Amino acid sequence: MQRSTASARDKVKRRLERLRGKRPLPAFAARQLILVDDGIAAGSTLRAAIAALRREEPGEIVVAVPTGHLRSVQLIAGLADAVYCANIRGGSRFAVAEAYEAWRDLNEDEVAAMLAALK
Repeated sequence: MQRSTASARDKVKRRLERLRGKRPLPAFAARQLILVDDGIAAGSTLRAAIAALRREEPGEIVVAVPTGHLRSVQLIAGLADAVYCANIRGGSRFAVAEAYEAWRDLNEDEVAAMLAALK
């Protein structure tokens, strides 16, 4: 679990540098923060995000996801102040993509292009 969390932390750092550029992060202290993801499989990315945000002393961290694996949702619920997940699934194996009729990962180039179009 520590290795996957460290890997996710590195990915988050790289993406922040690329997608935020030189813009500073907003102040998070004492604020309610809502983390949104497409789903929780292992939960590595959300664990890394929650750990990083806890250091900023937010008022509350809320996680909102449309789908997730029961075990991982329970794990995230122990780290966040609240978790909202409409479709919780069990079983020995779970991939977020299985919960969608049509789903695909967006690569960083696609996300960067979308953000550039907003400017």
